[in-house]
Amino acid sequence: MRYVTYALTPERGYFDPGEVVFREHGVELRSIQDLSLLGDGSAVMLYEVDATREAIDESLADAGSKVIDYGVADAEDNRMLQVHYHPSDLIRNLMELHDSFATHLDFPLEFVDPATSSLRVSVIGAKDQLQAQIAATREEIDVTIERIGDYEPATDREFAGLTERQREVLLVAVEKGYYESPREATYEDIAAELDCSASAVGKHLRRIESELVDATVSDREMQQFRASILQ
Repeated sequence: MRYVTYALTPERGYFDPGEVVFREHGVELRSIQDLSLLGDGSAVMLYEVDATREAIDESLADAGSKVIDYGVADAEDNRMLQVHYHPSDLIRNLMELHDSFATHLDFPLEFVDPATSSLRVSVIGAKDQLQAQIAATREEIDVTIERIGDYEPATDREFAGLTERQREVLLVAVEKGYYESPREATYEDIAAELDCSASAVGKHLRRIESELVDATVSDREMQQFRASILQ
């Protein structure tokens, strides 16, 4: 099997007008942990969000009849939002398009630019199916290919999924002892080795840590999130 990772960027700056309402209330969508298109044409999305409970409630109240139901669950630093709603034509078309190919979405789907709703998607399947799906998706929305490779369901794949620069930063951080206890290196030490700024190192490491932690969340934990939302 093969996998391809690409970014989807809607021309209007959103997949659904409801995302604009979220932004207006300070609700940042971090990722999509699961999604389903139901037989009646409605959709169910499970988001990881960065927002207060009040902001979530206000934004969904402003969405009006578009929202059928929703639930929120908190766990440590994560806030999960499940929304059952009437999706835009773009979202419905993309979900139906995916279901027409013999491929599998690799969750979570990450919002790489919440301000424009740009979404990073990884899909697993046979090479010909992936090629056909990408070609069909490009007829609906802008697609930027980021990574292509053999699918390996192991922890090494998470490291391989990082960009070349991210792998370089992470390796230097480990070699310098940044992750030792007590810590043996600072952002400045790593930056000196990489010939970049300390702030750039910090930005890279936060992104790396976020991606690796998200990739190792177990199915069991996600089931617990979903169960708590539905209670």
